Amino acid sequence: MKILCIVQARMGSERLPGKVMKKINNIPMISYTLNSLKESRYIDEVILATSTLEINNPLAEYVDNYGFEVYRGSEDNVLERYKLVSDKYNGDIIVRVTGDCPLINPIIVDHVVTKFLMYDYDYVRLDVPNTFQRGFDVEVFSKEALDKVYNLICSEENIGNEEFQQYREHVTLYIYNNQDEFKVGYVEGEGTYYENRNINLSVDKIEDFERVKDIIEK
Repeated sequence: MKILCIVQARMGSERLPGKVMKKINNIPMISYTLNSLKESRYIDEVILATSTLEINNPLAEYVDNYGFEVYRGSEDNVLERYKLVSDKYNGDIIVRVTGDCPLINPIIVDHVVTKFLMYDYDYVRLDVPNTFQRGFDVEVFSKEALDKVYNLICSEENIGNEEFQQYREHVTLYIYNNQDEFKVGYVEGEGTYYENRNINLSVDKIEDFERVKDIIEK
């Protein structure tokens, strides 16, 4: 059984272009995400999944030289990107993380993986933003669940269906919106995670980057 972590990232963010390569302590932000995930006790391999657009070349080249595998696929069909990465790297269990979470915590990631393994779920997510703050976001799902969603959403019959485009862009949205079809679990926060749940620690806008940068530098 192989636990594969797929980190989706791109340079074309509308609110903060190139954010994953913005530097903190002279190191691109994506490095913090990848290095933290590497500390997980359960993850066997971490893969960066980006698109084939030329704008993503600096990101792909940097991560490849940094020592992590890189897969490049469709810009808009992120679901397909996950499906093809999971096929290529033989993932049985998929951990989904986005590249704009430089404070991702490997201990929290492992708690989510543990719950997934213990109770035979199809999908488990961190309870963001209800009891955890954004920036620790992690989802874990089975290869079977991913294949089920992909085969439905990206079938020849449905590939041109614009109503399904949201499910191609957001990998786990179909599972979240159709929980009666899957065994779904949550890991809830408590203590400081709950108390600070309204503080955004992911990087979406420049003020988020400055907040995270300040935390890391201190």
